[in-house]
Amino acid sequence: MKKFLFTLLCASGITLGAQTNFYAVDTIQVIDITFTQPNWDYQMDTAKAGAEGYTLAALCVINGVVYDSVGVKFKGNSSYDSSRAKNPLHIKLDYIHGSATYDGYEDIKLGNGYSDPSMVREVLAYEIVRNYMPAPQCNFARVTINGVYYGLFSNSQSIDSEFNSDHFYSSSNSFFKCTPQNVVSGQVPNLLHLGSDSANYYTRYEMKSDYAWKDLIGLCDTLANNYAELDTILDIDRALWMIAFNNATVNLDSYSGAFSQNYYLYRDDNGRFNAIMWDLNMCFGGFTNTGTSNLNVSSMQTMTPMLHYNYGARPLIMNLLSDSVTYRQYIAHERTIMNEFFADSSYYFRAMQLQTLIDSSVQAEPNPFYTYGQFLNGLTTTTGMIPGITTLMEPRKTYLQGTVQFTATPPTITNIIATPAAIVLNDTAWITCSVVNANSVFLGYRDQIWKKFTKVVMYDDGLHGDGVAADGVYGAAMPGTSPLMQYYIYANNPTAGIFSPERAEYEFYNYYVSVSTATAGQVVLNELVSYNFIGCTDATGAHEDWIELFNTTGTPLNLEGLYITDDPGNHLKCALPSYVIPPNGFALIWADEDAGNPGEIHANFKLASGGEYVLLCNAQGVVLDSIAFGILASDHSYGRCPNGNGPWITYTWGGCAGWNICPTDVDESPEQTGVAVYPNPTSGVLNVVNFGEETITYELLSSTGQVCMSGQFLNKNNQIDLTEFATGMYILMVRDEHGNYVTSERIIKE
Repeated sequence: MKKFLFTLLCASGITLGAQTNFYAVDTIQVIDITFTQPNWDYQMDTAKAGAEGYTLAALCVINGVVYDSVGVKFKGNSSYDSSRAKNPLHIKLDYIHGSATYDGYEDIKLGNGYSDPSMVREVLAYEIVRNYMPAPQCNFARVTINGVYYGLFSNSQSIDSEFNSDHFYSSSNSFFKCTPQNVVSGQVPNLLHLGSDSANYYTRYEMKSDYAWKDLIGLCDTLANNYAELDTILDIDRALWMIAFNNATVNLDSYSGAFSQNYYLYRDDNGRFNAIMWDLNMCFGGFTNTGTSNLNVSSMQTMTPMLHYNYGARPLIMNLLSDSVTYRQYIAHERTIMNEFFADSSYYFRAMQLQTLIDSSVQAEPNPFYTYGQFLNGLTTTTGMIPGITTLMEPRKTYLQGTVQFTATPPTITNIIATPAAIVLNDTAWITCSVVNANSVFLGYRDQIWKKFTKVVMYDDGLHGDGVAADGVYGAAMPGTSPLMQYYIYANNPTAGIFSPERAEYEFYNYYVSVSTATAGQVVLNELVSYNFIGCTDATGAHEDWIELFNTTGTPLNLEGLYITDDPGNHLKCALPSYVIPPNGFALIWADEDAGNPGEIHANFKLASGGEYVLLCNAQGVVLDSIAFGILASDHSYGRCPNGNGPWITYTWGGCAGWNICPTDVDESPEQTGVAVYPNPTSGVLNVVNFGEETITYELLSSTGQVCMSGQFLNKNNQIDLTEFATGMYILMVRDEHGNYVTSERIIKE
C-alpha cells in the first residue's frame, strides 16, 4: 500500500448522539451564511411580505461543515419587523439538495431574542418543559452573514415529520400548526367549534399534512358537544401539562393568551391529537395579554391558576378545569413544575449558567434590542414592561404556594411493589402501593411506548393482591402482554391529586416480563435500504425502506423481546412482534411507520435518506447490535459480507432481502462504483475499499465539523488508523478526483 499524507487536527472526546449534538444546551453553534445578492435583506423582506418564500444563499457553513445553495427566509410575527436590523431566521439546508442535513436536521429555526433582555428565556423554558412532554430541543447560535457578525440567536428544533416520528412514532397523520394568519384579526386557533365547513378554519390553523381538516373539526366538535369522549381524540395529559406550564411561567404568547397560538397538534396512531409547545421566547412574562385583560408585573405575579376556567373562548382550558378529575390532575402537574424548578430557585441558577455561556456573544452584538447592562440585569430587573425572570417568578411561587389549589393536601403514595418479581408472557402481575388521604386510586399501564395507557381502579378490599381489606394498601392486576410493561399510579381526594412518578404520564415505572430472547450475536442486523425505489415491495405493493435481521444460529429464534430503533436516545422505540426466524434465516422489517399487514413486521420509523443509526436492543435497553450508515443511492443497500459476521459494504443493488453475495474480485467488477467502509463501529483500523478506477480524497470530520484527518487514496484497498482517536462519532467524507461526493458515512469509534 502506498503511503498517504494526513494531518491530525483533533482528538478530543466526541459523544455519540446524532440527534443531540446540534442542540446540546451548553454549546453555541456557529452558523455562517453567504449571499451573493447585494440586496439580500430587501429580497427577504419582500418575500416575508408576500408568500414567505426562501431566498437562495450561496453557502451556509455550520460549525465548519459547508453547504451550498440553501434557502433562507425571515420568520416570526411580533419578533419580525422589516425595519429591524436583526430578524429571526429559518434556514432550509435541503432547499436545493434534497438530502442535505446537519446531524439529521434540514430545517434550522433561529429566534432573535425579541422581548427578552436576559436572552435566555426560550432556551431555559424549553429545557424545563422537556421534562414533562415532548418539546423541541433548543440552544444558542452565533450567526454571521457575508462575514459580518449578525447576532446571537436561540436555535430551536423544528417541529416536523422527524420530530413527530421521534416522539409519536409516526409522521404522516393529521398535523397542524396552530398560529393564525393574522394575530390581530380575532380569528385565532382556540379550538372553538365553527361548524363542519373547513373553510371556517383556514385562517386560524395551518395544515401541515396532506389532509386533516375533518380530524381537527372532530376535535373542536368533541370539545363543544361530546366532552365525555375527549380522551379518545386528545391526549388529555399532555394538554394538561401544556396549560399548567403556561400558567406557572406566565407564558401568554400561547394557547393561554390573547392570540391562543404557538402550539402544534399531531394525531398519533391511537387517533389522539398531541399538543406540542412552540415559540417560548416570550415565556416568563414577555407577553402580557391574557385575552381578557392586560397584566402588569404585579398582576402577572399573582395570576390565578384558574385562568380561563369559565372563559368560553378557551374551550380546552374551560372544559379541563371544569371537570373535577382533570382539574385535580392539572393542579398536580402545575405543583410539580413549581416544586421541581422554582421552589428552590434552581431555574435562576440555571439561567445564570446560560447567561455566562453567552456573555461574550451578547457583548459583541452589533444589532441588540437591549443594552449589555440590561442583559446583565435581565434576570432580576424589570425592563420596560418585561419583568426580570426572578422579579416575576420569586413572588409568583410564593403566591401559588399560598393559593387554595396548592395548599390542598394531596394523598401520599409509597411502597410501590410489583408481585411476583417476574412473570412469563401473558401472566398477571399485581401492582400494590400504600396510599394515605385518598378516596380513589388508579393504575395506568401499557405494553408499548407508543400506546395509550389503560386506566383501572385500584382497590383496598383484600381481593386485588392488596393483603387485608381497609389497611391502606391498594392493588390492581396488570397483564404481562409485552416483555416491557410501563405503569404509573394516580391518587386523589375531593380537593387534590398526585401522580407517582410525579412526571407521569411522561415518566413511568418499568416492569420486565420474562421472555426467552435472543442474545447478542444470535440475531444481528444484516442489511438495510434507505431509498427503495424499484426494489421489493410489502404486501400492499409499496416500495418502503427495509432492515434485514439474520439468525446466526442453527436453531429457530423468536424476535419477541427484542426492540429496534433509529434513535440512540430511545432504545425501546419499536418492539418486535412474536416472529420466528428459521436457522441461518432472515427476517425483513419494513421501516415505514405503518401498522402493517398480517405476517409482516413494520417498524414505527423510517430510515433517513441522509444516513443515521439502527440499533437492535433487548427490553432492558442493552444494545445487541448497531450500525451507523451514511447516504445510500437509490436502490443501493448496506449489508454484511458475508452474512451475519462480515464487514458492512455498499451493494449497488438492494433489490430484496436474502443472501448477500460478496464481491470476490473487485478488479473484475468495473461496473461497481463507490466505496465500502468497514468495520463500523470500529475500535481501531477502518478499511476503505475503492471500487472505482479514480483516485479518491477523504476528510474525517468530528461530529461538530472539525477536520480531524484528510488525505488521498490511490489504491483499491486502504486503511485509516483510528486507534489513537477518542471514542465517539466521526463523519467520513469521500470525493472523486472531480470533487464529487462518493459517500458520506457516520463512523463510530468504540
